[in-house]
Amino acid sequence: MGKKLAKLGPLFGVMLAVTSAAGCGGGEPANVDVQLWVNVCVEGDAGCFFLGIPEAEVSLVDLGGQVFATGKSDAAGKVLLPINDAAGEVSVVVVSPLIEGGRKESPLVLPDEGGANITIAARRGSFSPEGG
Repeated sequence: MGKKLAKLGPLFGVMLAVTSAAGCGGGEPANVDVQLWVNVCVEGDAGCFFLGIPEAEVSLVDLGGQVFATGKSDAAGKVLLPINDAAGEVSVVVVSPLIEGGRKESPLVLPDEGGANITIAARRGSFSPEGG
């Protein structure tokens, strides 16, 4: 299945998986658990795989454009953002020079209670450390 998923990445450029994650213990703050991946293919799609996107700026933005949570992904491409009593439709905005276009936005519906998980995969950008 992993190989099929990797082959779909270049075609669609995004993989999105959202699940509700209700907290087990009462009173725990609700969060959005974000996992970021970049799709990397070698030699004409002979070997495609996903790598975590480190140091990406990740924000939760409401429909009015108000940013209500922000964070930076760790070395594995993960970040945990607080929901802060928000519910309903939001966007998860990712900014990194490692992804195509430098920016990726994905919709997410926050549950009334509990948290949420989202995995975002994007095409690799043409990043050069020399700036060229």
